[in-house]
Amino acid sequence: MAKTSTNANRGNGSSSAREVPDKVVSQVGKAVAEIMKLRQSFEENMATARTEEEAQDLANEVETAAVRVISDQGLTVDQYNQVISAAQADEDLEQRVLVACRSA
Repeated sequence: MAKTSTNANRGNGSSSAREVPDKVVSQVGKAVAEIMKLRQSFEENMATARTEEEAQDLANEVETAAVRVISDQGLTVDQYNQVISAAQADEDLEQRVLVACRSA
């Protein structure tokens, strides 16, 4: 799953699947779907970057866009990262997020 570069701590006793409300799972799933599209576009555009500066500019644009996508879903980056980290440690939560992502 997509996790933004402002990393949340792993293994910090994050929420289990039961503790994450369906609304939040849906918001994270929608954000993941959009961020995956951004990353695909980024990878395609990186092939055309002629300089390290252009590549860094593209990376910064994608990072800013990812933060905006998360915010547009009513989440903070920390909330998003906490759910993603929890989903990596909890198979049930991971499945809920994947279902939400696919239906986005």
